[in-house]
Amino acid sequence: MSNEETIQDKAAAAADKAQAATEQFIDNPKEEIKRRACQAAGNASDTVGSLVDSIEDCTRKSPGCALLVAGLIGVCLGRHLYKK
Repeated sequence: MSNEETIQDKAAAAADKAQAATEQFIDNPKEEIKRRACQAAGNASDTVGSLVDSIEDCTRKSPGCALLVAGLIGVCLGRHLYKK
């Protein structure tokens, strides 16, 4: 029985959180959308920064890796510039 009660409590808590988020979104949708967009942009910026840092570390340690990265960039640019 205690297991059922905890499941019910967790479900009720999740429903309360969803309701609060919905009310906040309905009350001020522009601010909520702007906040989420900024949050996503920050996450994307952190991811790109991390990727660039790891590529930089790899290229400093191994010249073969640097050639591989340069080749991949060249292939991507070539495909982008010469689309049919």
